[in-house]
Amino acid sequence: MEEARFTLRIHPIIMNKMKHIAKNNGRSVNKEIEQILKWVVDDYERKCGRIVLNVDEMPAAGSKPIKPVPDRPMDMLFKIEK
Repeated sequence: MEEARFTLRIHPIIMNKMKHIAKNNGRSVNKEIEQILKWVVDDYERKCGRIVLNVDEMPAAGSKPIKPVPDRPMDMLFKIEK
């Protein structure tokens, strides 16, 4: 599956901070942002119900499924120990 491309304009300070977070989590900035977006979608669906996509919005057959994320995504994002 070819992944969708999206240009993101972001403040340089935020970008530099994202670089630190991504490095700490062993990811590229792109993958870190993708992970955060997965958490946002998962959180939204928990609160508001599953988003059902129509056939035109679905990727081609054979694409990887998106796994649910843990209940405490921000703790995982920042590796906060409780």
